[in-house]
Amino acid sequence: MSARRNPPAGNQGAQDRLGGGSAPTVARTADIAQPVRPLRAAAHGRPLRAVPPDPMPGDVTALRAETQIAALGVDDWPPYGSPAWLALAPQDPRTYAATLEAAEQHRRSTAERHRMDWLMDNDPVEWWREITADANAYAGRQGHAIAARRTAEEIRVARDRATHRPPHQLRATPGWPPIAIPGQPGRYLTHGQEISA
Repeated sequence: MSARRNPPAGNQGAQDRLGGGSAPTVARTADIAQPVRPLRAAAHGRPLRAVPPDPMPGDVTALRAETQIAALGVDDWPPYGSPAWLALAPQDPRTYAATLEAAEQHRRSTAERHRMDWLMDNDPVEWWREITADANAYAGRQGHAIAARRTAEEIRVARDRATHRPPHQLRATPGWPPIAIPGQPGRYLTHGQEISA
């Protein structure tokens, strides 16, 4: 069973990238019926993040899910759809917390997909920058390792040098037995003279 926490709150005033905070495909909510104020979770008495000044529907939805989970008084729950989640009783608050978490993740994923589709249609340069950001960051981290590797040309030259060495000159050493000359059966090389069989 993995521990889960409340859904991430996101950055105040920044685009809620996963929550569809400023996604062009989501309509803006101009008026909110209730005044903007920080909320406190009933179960924990800790302050929750306030609704941002110009909230998007995703901000309000995320805050609602966070408030509901805090009100349930649970700090961890099994992942939605896992065997541990299926074993929970329907009345167990962890069942509802896992369901809320799954719904919020689905909402954020859908909002992000819509945002990326909108970018692809309306700002292809930004869309390309975003979809290649992880690959560019990875390449930046791997640059030193890639630069240290030998190129194909360097590998080929090294292989050619290893296989095309100049012939070794045989030299007999004093006190050692005669050396058989390769390719010339019956001929030997000794220190100071050559012996033929």
